Amino acid sequence: MNNKPWVEYEKLKEYILINRSYSLHENGDNTIELYFSPEMPEALAHLPDGQPVEHIMTGVREGDKIFFTTFRTISSLGETVTQLEGEDDPVMLWLKFM
Repeated sequence: MNNKPWVEYEKLKEYILINRSYSLHENGDNTIELYFSPEMPEALAHLPDGQPVEHIMTGVREGDKIFFTTFRTISSLGETVTQLEGEDDPVMLWLKFM
């Protein structure tokens, strides 16, 4: 898993407390799902058909880190799934700013 994008578990939990558009679901088998919908004004202007977009990041918790493996987007245009390949996957660069 070390080559997957990751974030520290506690850091993510703190981020979610501040940013209420995020929610974390922990399954009993160490899998994690992070749900969020863009709510900032600059994002809302770009939503397809003016409808909400939901993002779901799936990963695995290993100790104090969460390694993300997929990034799913659901919108009025349909659903896309991206397999996250490397630690520097462009989809995941925001993790470095957390």
